[in-house]
Order: sequence, then C-alpha cells, then structure tokens
Amino acid sequence: MSPSIRGAVERALCSGYQLTPEAFELLGRFGDPAAAIESLLSSFETASPKPIAIEAAHLRPLLDRQGAPAQAAPGAAAPAPAPKAAAVPDAAGKPAAGSYSWPSRRRDATLRPPPAAAQSPSAAPARPPQARPTAVFGGDVTVISGSEDRRIGGTIDDFKQYFLDRYGRMESILRRRADLRDATSVSNLPHGERWQKVKAIGMVTSKRDFKDGTCTVELEDTQDSVRVSFKADDALKKKVTRLLKDEVVCVSGATKTGRTILANDIIWPDVSYRQRPAHPQEPTYAVLTSDVHIGSKMFMEENFRGFLKWLNCEEGDERSTCLAEQVKYLLIAGDLVDGVGIYPNQEEELSITDLHTQYEKAAEYLAMVPERIRIIVIPGNHDACRPTLPTPPIYREFAQPVYDLKNVVMLGDPATVNIEGTTFLLTHGRSLDDSIPSLPGCDFKTPQNAMVELLKSRHLAPIFGEKTPLAPESSDRLIIDPVPDIFHAGHIHVEGIASYRGIVVVNSGTWQAQTKFQLSAGIVPKPCIAPIIDLMSGKTIEMNFNFSGPAQAG
Repeated sequence: MSPSIRGAVERALCSGYQLTPEAFELLGRFGDPAAAIESLLSSFETASPKPIAIEAAHLRPLLDRQGAPAQAAPGAAAPAPAPKAAAVPDAAGKPAAGSYSWPSRRRDATLRPPPAAAQSPSAAPARPPQARPTAVFGGDVTVISGSEDRRIGGTIDDFKQYFLDRYGRMESILRRRADLRDATSVSNLPHGERWQKVKAIGMVTSKRDFKDGTCTVELEDTQDSVRVSFKADDALKKKVTRLLKDEVVCVSGATKTGRTILANDIIWPDVSYRQRPAHPQEPTYAVLTSDVHIGSKMFMEENFRGFLKWLNCEEGDERSTCLAEQVKYLLIAGDLVDGVGIYPNQEEELSITDLHTQYEKAAEYLAMVPERIRIIVIPGNHDACRPTLPTPPIYREFAQPVYDLKNVVMLGDPATVNIEGTTFLLTHGRSLDDSIPSLPGCDFKTPQNAMVELLKSRHLAPIFGEKTPLAPESSDRLIIDPVPDIFHAGHIHVEGIASYRGIVVVNSGTWQAQTKFQLSAGIVPKPCIAPIIDLMSGKTIEMNFNFSGPAQAG
C-alpha cells in the first residue's frame, strides 16, 4: 500500500469510518487520496444521518469531478485488501464478537512509537482541533470544553497515540515548574564513571515493594525505560506509596549507568495556588449536585421535591429563602437517572423500567426549577451515554425532553465551564473507584480527599486497565488543564468538601438511599445535601434536605 493511500485510510479510520472493499479499490484511482478523504469527511459533517462506512458511491462523484483517473505507476503493487475497522466496544465496555481484545494493562499499548516505516507524516493520525470556547446563557457562562463528540477507533495504534499525547503534555506541565527546568527525560539520562545527580521525567509503568521496605518503580518515556530504587526512608516511602500506575512524574536522585536511578524524592505535576477569581458584584450562588437516580426505587423523591420547593422559595426559613432567591446556577455531575441494564437484576430495584420514561420524568422535575436558574448536566455511568471516558453528552434520542428545556445545557464528561469569572471542572467521578483503593489515606467516606490527589496528578483518571474504561482519543482530554477554581464530582454518593491551594473541591453526594450493592460493599451514602458555592466570596454552604422539615443551611 502506498504511503498516500495508507495516510488516507488512517485518516478515515481515526474519524470513525471504515472503507468497503469497493471504496478502497476506488481510492487508489485518485491522484491525491488524502485530499479526497478530507473532502468526503467535510461533507459528512452536515450529513443526516451520517453514513456508517465509506462506500464507493461516496467516492465516485469526487472521482468524476477530478476527471480522468490517475494511472498506477508501471510495476506498482496492486492495492492491498482494505483493512478492517476496529470494533467499537459494546455497552458493557467489551469488544464486539470477533474483534481484538482490549489491553488488560497499559504495557500492551507502550509509549514506544511504531517502526520508522509507519511514522511518515501522512500516516500519523490527525490531532483533532481544540474546541473553541462557546458562550451560553446570554454570555454569563462560557463552555471551555465538554461539547466535543469525537469518534474513536480502538486499535493498538490509537492507544499508543493516546498515551503519547498524555506523556507529552504531562511532561510539558512538569517542565513549567521552576524547580524542574533542568529535568531530563528517561532516554537522555547521563552515564559515566561517577554518580551524577539527575531529575528524570517518565510515566510509571510498574511498582514493586520488597519485604525489607525498599521499593522499585519503572519509568518510561517514548524511547526507553529506567529502573528507580527508593530507600526504606519513612517520608520517602510514604511518597512512593502514593504513586499511581500510568501517571507522569519526576524523580530526583543519582545515576551512574543511566539505566538505574537511586531516588531521594518524587515530584508530581500538581497545581499552583489559585488566587480568588473575578467575581460578580452581587451575591450569586451555584448549587452543585449529582446522582439523582430518577427511576430507582431508592430515589428519595420527597426530599428532592423539598429541594425543588426551596429553589422556588416555597419552603425554608427566612435565611434559606433569601439564599434561594440568589441561586442562579444548578450543576448536575451525572447519573440524572438510574438507567436500565447497568448491573445484573437492576430491574428489581427500578420504579421506572423504561429509559425514555426515566428521562421524561427527569425533565418534569427539572422543569420545576425556576427559569431564572441555568442548569448544566453532564453524564454519569447510569445515564444513556458512551461507557468510556471522556464521555460525550447524554444521547439526545433518549433525553430529548431534557434537551428541550430552555434553561438546560447538556455537556460531556469532563466539562470545563467559566461561570461569571469562576472556572468549574465537572466530572462524574468514575475513576474514584480505582483511585480511592490505590491512594493511602483515602476511603469511600471522604471522596473529596481522593479528588485532591487527582489535582496533584493533574489527571482525572491516571490508572488504565482497571474499572474505569478510557477511550483512546488522539488527545487526552482527562488532563486537568486549565486548572479550575471549583472541582466538582459525584459517583461515590457521599457528600464532602475540601480546599486545596485555593481550589474548592466538592463531591456532591446523592438523592438515592443505600442500594443493595452499597450495603454489601459497606458504603453508607450521605444523601440529600446540596453544596452551594457563593461566586462572590468563594465560600461554600451545605443545605440539608435529609429530613421532613424545612431546608436548613449548614
């Protein structure tokens, strides 16, 4: 296959389209196959419905406009059979029957680039353009990211590109630190007759603890790997325990061979201290919530109705009613409904067994929110959405009644929005299932502590291959950049608030009582508490609706 045809085919696959054998054969007759594919993909942007595959019928009009077909050079090899498109995972996150197996660990998708023959510019997947900020709600809210809906292929090369992008961008974030300007990469470590001090940036690929208290870690970059040893020093050992697989860090220490490092410190990308952002000139509040689980038998409907009545200033004492009058935003971090088929025998715990009806009911509840309050909704793992992170907005075909509400904007996970000068990072928090058990000092009773650790890692889901399925997009949208003023998640069903370097960290709990699964796992929800952010002062308030009386501000 010629490089030009290979590049055109790769471009089509990275955009989510396979070619039929007839289309592939026809592509070889173009003088510039890449230009033909680009023209075709541009036309697909406005097509409704979009085609599933590129067929010969799509290419023939372009070939006719081109004129006489280009002749193959004498002795040129016949076009190779059309490559098969990568299978898209099913709703459970598993490949379709007959497709390849997803890597069980990131080592199967190593950072090392493919052979030189496959690295020509035409063959490299095109990196999607960065989303342009979009003003909504009359300009009071700017959507920085979260409206993207990128197609994924799911091949090993797609995973390579994903981790290459993660490594490159995280390395750049580390090098912004004043104390790491002299850092080097793993493949550029010096070697000589004497020990030399080094600071090496790499991705954690493995970690091994020994009985004597020592530990070794393997770091790699795009070209090489190095073994890092740590002494059994208590303070250092605590840092080593904090290391997560697949995150990018810098270790400082000494090396003699360039193949091993004796380390004395670990440096994470981390966030710089945030100064209080520009703020409204009058009291303005944003309510943060998540995990409503409408449709579940455990949905605490009366409590949620009490919350809605409070927003309408129909319930509460004078203080809380005055607060409700100044609420201008409602941010919902996923699991608006309980979904269908999320886990075995879920139908036994559903009061509404149809997904469309669940969203119709959700729209009824959200319609009770005063129109002066702007609502932003992102998906959770119980919503009708792609099961991998990043996740595009909830599927419109299921949630059309919610989309029809004039004061609602639907975004993906993660989403970054600027609300009257304050930057919010919204994510459902699925990766907390992996991060909490892996981080010392973190548990499911205080999910906000694990969220602080994710800020230090500058990544929403560092660990690959565990419970959190990651989509191999060509750029890693789970990197925390820009740094937010407010970091909001849910998923754990336990409300909690923390502060880290000027950033307010909020896990917004739930409106669902304890499920059978949570009971078996020992997880005790902390429901019906609505954290509220004062955009003027940056302070947080907790409104408690977990009782039958009027709302109370905590």
